[in-house]
Parts: sequence; C-alpha cells; structure tokens
Amino acid sequence: MWLVVVSIAYGVLVALDPILFIFIGYTQNVSGIYLGLLGAIWSIVYVVANKLLNRFADEGYNKLLMLISLTCLTISYIGFIAINHLTAILLYAMHAVSTASMNLAISVTMLENIDSGMWSTASVVQRSISSLSRGAALLLISLIGILTPSILFWLLFSLTTISIILLPPILLSFERRFYKLDRGIGGIGMYIKASSSILFLDKPDIARYIYIATWNSRAVLPLYRILISIAIATALGDYIFTVLPLLLRNYISLYSMWMAYGIAALLSAIMIVVFRNLSISRRSFTLSIMVLRTSILILGLNAVKDLTTLAIYILLSSLLYMLIDITLYNMFIEGSAGFSTAHYFMSREIGSIIGSLIGGIIVGFGGNVFLMIAGAIGFIAVLTLI
Repeated sequence: MWLVVVSIAYGVLVALDPILFIFIGYTQNVSGIYLGLLGAIWSIVYVVANKLLNRFADEGYNKLLMLISLTCLTISYIGFIAINHLTAILLYAMHAVSTASMNLAISVTMLENIDSGMWSTASVVQRSISSLSRGAALLLISLIGILTPSILFWLLFSLTTISIILLPPILLSFERRFYKLDRGIGGIGMYIKASSSILFLDKPDIARYIYIATWNSRAVLPLYRILISIAIATALGDYIFTVLPLLLRNYISLYSMWMAYGIAALLSAIMIVVFRNLSISRRSFTLSIMVLRTSILILGLNAVKDLTTLAIYILLSSLLYMLIDITLYNMFIEGSAGFSTAHYFMSREIGSIIGSLIGGIIVGFGGNVFLMIAGAIGFIAVLTLI
C-alpha cells in the first residue's frame, strides 16, 4: 500500500516540473538563456540536495526525507503565488529539493523493505505507477477548469502527508548490507572457480573456457562508466526539451503542451510494463536504445508541428529514456550493492545541467548547428558504454 501511495505522490511531484517550467516559458516572456539557466539551476540544486541528504538515506531516515520534501514544496507554492522572474527561480529550486528528498526516501525504503531479488521488479512497478499519476495530473491540468497548478499543489500536500504516515520505518539497514555481503562471498567463490582452471593446464582450451566463462559471469561494468553514460544520455534530452517551449510556443498552446506531456507519460507507463523484461541490466540492449533515441530526437524535431506529432515525439523520447534509466540504474545498484544511490541521481542531474546550459546557448546559432551538437552528445553517450 505504501509503495502505491508514495509512487503516486512522486508522480504528481514530477508532473509539476514540466507544468511549472512550461508555465514560466509561456507566461513570463523569458529568453532561451533564461530557460537554460532555470533548468540548470534546478539540476544544480538537485545535485547539491542529493549530496547533502544522501547521509540520511544511507542511515535510513526515510520519514525525515519525506518531511523535508513537504517543507520545500510549501516554499515552492509560496513562490508560485507571487510569481515573477525572481520568484520563479526560487519556486523551481525548491521543487528540485523536494524531488530529490522524496526520491531518496522512496529509493531507500524500497531497498530496505523489498527483497534484493525483487529490486528490479519493484523499480519498474514504482516508475510505472509514478508515470501513470504524472500523466493523469498533466492531462487533468491541460483540460481547462478541471485542475489548476494551485489545486495540484494542495493535492500533493495531502499525498505527501499520507506518505509520511504510511512509509514503514527503517530500524536497521539489513537488506542492503546482506546483499553486499552475499555479493562479496559470491565474488570469492567466483575467484576460486576461475582459479581452478589452472588444474587444466595440460588442456589449454578447457582451462581458457572455464576461466573466461566463470569470470565473465559476474563481470560488472565499472560504476564510473555507468554514471557518465546516464549523465550524457540525460544531457541530450535536456539539451532539446529545455528550449522546446521557445521553439513551439508560436503554434502550440500552453494547454496543448501540457496535454502532450500527459499523454506521453501515460503511454510510457503502460509500455514500460510491457517491455519490463528487456530492461534488467543488459548493456547491449541499452546501447541499441541509446542509438534509437538519439536518431528520433534529431530527425523528429523538425516534424513536430501540432499536438499529435508533439505527443508522439515526447512519448518516444520518454519511453526510450525510461528504459535507459531503469537499465543503468539496475546495473548501478548491482555494482554498488544498493548504497550511495544519490551518486546515480546526482550524475543524472549533472547531465541535465550541462544539457540545459548548452541547449539554451546553442539554440541561438540556428537549427543545423543545434542538431549537429545533439548528434555529438548522443554519440558520446553510446561510446561510453562500448
């Protein structure tokens, strides 16, 4: 029950991101550089918050993290009520802290209250529920009169309060420590089995087969490469979507933008469940998805002219990024035994900072240059995992 409620709360909280960002871009008469800086500020604050709050997550203070999220959300709402160029930065920054805190709370609660063998499945379930609630919030707010940003804030206040009550307390960080111990023992056993290949020195082909098969069966991609890859993959998306309100506001309305994001979120949640078995921890699968996503983002941008094409564009990008994110996250927690998950989230947002800043600047140099840089970013993300 707690996983469902907190996943819904997180989905609504994440829905506020495009709602607030697009609202600022459409109503405050801002430039591409301002939007780029705004997106970068969100990510910088998110990274710093993860760094500062990670200790609470590792020590199991999940309820405290949710309380911090609720407090920052309240400050964000105050900034929204009196919105201008300055308060827009404040409300967006506080939204970043709220998101970081809630994300860490969900992550550590899942890792400690769900068996390690079910971590991957639970991650897919949580992301799917969050995506469904995100899409529902965006669709409702796009239908004029049904929901407003202010009402959405109050709904989120209620959901977060209920989540604080329902979250199971973490008295001892057992599951992650047990997984780490089990993985360490397994590694020793792997080393002994691989070393036993020396018994077949008189039969080199058999010795080589035993050694390679056993050693590679537990091979894990270095954590730093996983972190670099998710950072660059995130940078590509933010590079394009940060300036999308400026590119489309002349022929797509504010409510149509919200609706397109909502449709994409709902369909992504459904499709991620369908493809869940393909997104465990396969590097080759991730590479293929990265290449496909880069191609769609570059080639499809010029085709976006109305609500339908925009929804399809966002859907494909969201779905492919979600698959990349889930796969790399599962690879990371496998390699780190579930500790220091903030490092993964921080790397993701560092990529967002880079993408937002570069996108806000490069968009002023014209479409061809903008798309060439996008292709280069996507190529680097793929190269990191090869």
